[in-house]
Amino acid sequence: MKRSYAVVFERAPSNYAAYCPDVLGCVSVGDDWPEMLTMIREALTFHIEGMMEHGEAFPEPTMSVADAMYYHCDLVSESGDEIWEDAAPDPPTEVTVAMIEVEIHVPASAGASAAALSD
Repeated sequence: MKRSYAVVFERAPSNYAAYCPDVLGCVSVGDDWPEMLTMIREALTFHIEGMMEHGEAFPEPTMSVADAMYYHCDLVSESGDEIWEDAAPDPPTEVTVAMIEVEIHVPASAGASAAALSD
């Protein structure tokens, strides 16, 4: 089954980072934009399939690009400058949000309710 998720990309001087607000804990980094796109797609697929294998609820995409940008801005404003302390000396210089389509394979161990998602 295919799903599209809003993903927040942060560009720093030496790499890219990305996370998906609809799939908490799903993050990835890459040296450049093409690698980052590949890495976040792989991370989303792996993360979601792992959740389903362990009986967790399927994280349906709910956020639009605008929702994800507001989420990111709120996260940054609530955290203040301390959010960038671990990023020094390379804090993000640019933030982009885009919809990323991924192909999810429902694991056989996921059970009947998860299998119904692929119908």
